[in-house]
Amino acid sequence: MGNVVSSTQKRKRLGKEQAATLRQLVIDFGLNETMQAEIDNAIYKLIEEPGERWLFMKLSQEQFRHVTKAIRDCRNVATTFAVWNAALTYMRWDTGKIVASRNQLAEDAGVAPQSVSTAISDLVRIGAVLRQRRGRKVIYSVNPQIG
Repeated sequence: MGNVVSSTQKRKRLGKEQAATLRQLVIDFGLNETMQAEIDNAIYKLIEEPGERWLFMKLSQEQFRHVTKAIRDCRNVATTFAVWNAALTYMRWDTGKIVASRNQLAEDAGVAPQSVSTAISDLVRIGAVLRQRRGRKVIYSVNPQIG
C-alpha cells in the first residue's frame, strides 16, 4: 500500500503591511461596498492564524445592558436588535470594525437594507456603534467600551 499524500496546499499568509497595502488598493479601486467587504474579509482570513478555532469577543456586561435598554427607545426595536446582533457577528476581534455590507447585515437580520441604515444610525446615536469617515467611505465599528 502506498503512502498517503496530502492534497491540501499550505496557504500563504500576508504580513500586516502587505494587508494594509492591499486594503488601500481595494479602497482606491472604487469597488462597491459589498465587494469591498468581501475582499476585506478575504484579506483578514489571510493574515489570521491558520487552523480551526473559535474566536471569542469580550463584551462589557454593564455596557451591553445599557445598549439593550437604549435600543428599547429606538424607532423599530426588533429591527435594531436584529441588526445589532448581526453586526456583532461581523465584528473584527482586533479592531472592532464591522466587516459586513449593508446587504449582508440585512440578510442576516432578516430586514430590508434601508432598515439597516436606520438601525445603524440609531446604534450610532446611542453610542453602541462608532461612525468614522475615510474620504467618501464610512467605516462602522463597535464602540470599544462595549466590545
